[in-house]
Amino acid sequence: MNARGSKPGPQDGLPRSLYSMLAALTLIWGFNWTVLKVVITEVPPWFFRSLCFLSAFVGLLAIAYARGLPVRVPRGQWGRIALIALFTVSLQNFFMMLALPLLPSGRVVILHYTMPAWSVLLSWAILGEALTPRRLAGVALGLAAVLVLVFKDTPGLAGGFAGVLLMLGSAFVWAIGTVLQKKLPVDLPIASFTGWMGLIGGIPIFLLVLVFEREQVMALQGVSLWPALGVLYNMVLVFIFGWWAWTKIVDRAPAGVAGLSSLMIPVVGVFSGMLFLGEVPAWQDYAALFLVSAAIATVIVPSK
Repeated sequence: MNARGSKPGPQDGLPRSLYSMLAALTLIWGFNWTVLKVVITEVPPWFFRSLCFLSAFVGLLAIAYARGLPVRVPRGQWGRIALIALFTVSLQNFFMMLALPLLPSGRVVILHYTMPAWSVLLSWAILGEALTPRRLAGVALGLAAVLVLVFKDTPGLAGGFAGVLLMLGSAFVWAIGTVLQKKLPVDLPIASFTGWMGLIGGIPIFLLVLVFEREQVMALQGVSLWPALGVLYNMVLVFIFGWWAWTKIVDRAPAGVAGLSSLMIPVVGVFSGMLFLGEVPAWQDYAALFLVSAAIATVIVPSK
């Protein structure tokens, strides 16, 4: 089985077998935007991300090996993995970690999840996936939710324009990586493919640690409880389970549908930030929740 897996089922709609996986991924990735803000208060950001990439590589390849799945990359396919990893792992995380200190966690996650709109358009341009009315409606509703929440804090965003651009860049390169995963099949099981992608995509981040954070890492003597738990949360749940689950969703669904199905994640991110960072919900937050829920309904419910 290749990394893209079997052929997608319906033109629109997420396979029912993936509903529970998507729900778990939504909660884990959504809450993580609050966790990230806590972790980087004590742990150097590039070093932290390097730990996550290493955990994904070691953990997922160990799981694949224990299950008797092939882990060796077939000849001639290293380039495909490297290209997908460049966009999905390296560039996405590079832009995101630069933007994270510049913006509130809720705004970061909202801007990051403009990705579905880019993925639908790129899937149409590169893969020839149809721009069905349901997908176009999902894009419109999702972008409306993003705009509601962005304009809610327009005055606060004025000083963080660089952060906004960085997060939009992160969303765009993630969408490119999602489409490339469908365009360039790799003959590996999901766990093995995702593990190698974590290692290869993490190489530029490892180099950033050596260049910019060597002294900080050497001086790091201890981390308090919550940031330490946040690191473990990312290593095990966000990267080992989360990356495997996301790759499987992209494997089983059309790229545009997979992207749109992730739109509930920013809602979880916004409300977890309110709960743990003391933000007060406004009418815009509830409006965005309604719009995003409607956007998801347009794509995850199978076509008749």
